[in-house]
Amino acid sequence: MIMSDDRPQRPESLTGGCMCGAVRYAVAEEPVATGLCHCNRCRPQSGSAFSTVIFVHRNAITIAGETAVFDDVGASGLRVLRRYCPRCGSPMTTESDATPDILFVKAGSIDSNEWYHPDLEMFVGRRRPWVSPVAGAAQFDGNPTF
Repeated sequence: MIMSDDRPQRPESLTGGCMCGAVRYAVAEEPVATGLCHCNRCRPQSGSAFSTVIFVHRNAITIAGETAVFDDVGASGLRVLRRYCPRCGSPMTTESDATPDILFVKAGSIDSNEWYHPDLEMFVGRRRPWVSPVAGAAQFDGNPTF
């Protein structure tokens, strides 16, 4: 299906997993939002200038397979769990104490993510100078409130 702006529409169900297939997940509801995070912790964790994520309620995701967690401190100063596959190293989720009901799923791990387009950008003061703001995306200096 195609939306009016020629971008593919989000599938009715979201599933995904790691590169090696040892970890799989399913999201039981529509994302709360989609976004880019420019913080100083997401950049190295994603291996890029920003992290591409979807925001979902924590109780809406089911993860199957063994995962490992890197216990980190986020830009907010609060605890952040960064979940990944211990076999292939694929990042899966970011679970921040700053957003106790919401977690971030790495958009690159979604099986069918052609529909993805960021609604918002976080920590925009840390955006790399060569990265332009996404047209139409809400801009936040820190974590948005949901």
